[in-house]
Amino acid sequence: MLTSNSIIQRDSEVLVAEAAEDLIMVSIATGYYYGLSAVGRKIWDAIEHPKKVSDLIDDLRASYNVSPSSCEEQTLSFLESLLAEGLLKVNDSSAA
Repeated sequence: MLTSNSIIQRDSEVLVAEAAEDLIMVSIATGYYYGLSAVGRKIWDAIEHPKKVSDLIDDLRASYNVSPSSCEEQTLSFLESLLAEGLLKVNDSSAA
């Protein structure tokens, strides 16, 4: 499970292409396709290099009018989805 102290990075084994305002992603490992738009794309761009989840949440809060608790909850939920799909790497031992 990810926490605000986890250090994350997108998996380098994911191919990405732009489609207008959206991103289309393909997992090399699974062959599955994914699409991201708006906030999801902003998060994906932000985690190109290792980033602490709490720093990502702070960046999102600076860009969007959202409460701290809601931002943390929604960001962690989205990141957990990416992790479950094998699109995200955790670079520390804070995830179980």
